Amino acid sequence: MSGFDVNRSMVKEDALAAFLAAPVSEDITQVPGIGPKAKELLAEAVEGDQAITTTYQLIGKFLTLRAAGMSQQEHLDAMWHWLNARKINAFRAGIVHCIAEKCNLMIPGIYDAAATAEEAE
Repeated sequence: MSGFDVNRSMVKEDALAAFLAAPVSEDITQVPGIGPKAKELLAEAVEGDQAITTTYQLIGKFLTLRAAGMSQQEHLDAMWHWLNARKINAFRAGIVHCIAEKCNLMIPGIYDAAATAEEAE
């Protein structure tokens, strides 16, 4: 199975820009790509994984997936595959992209979209 590819993100630039400019909101549907169905799927606790009901928890999940020595692509793939395991099928690449960009504002260097796009080419 493939993994994260920034070029597959269907989140529009203006939606990404608005998300990045806004403070982090508890409402998980404020993350571009997360609608009512994705919210419902993430809110279900599954074996070995707790329910994710807020944007803070989703960001936390992204950060916990970053293991020592892991490359940026491996980290993004881990989040992409985690969303896939949670049955998030639509906008998966967009969700990963948005969360990675938001985290990069708080932790500069954790994500470089240009480097990811170059690797995908």
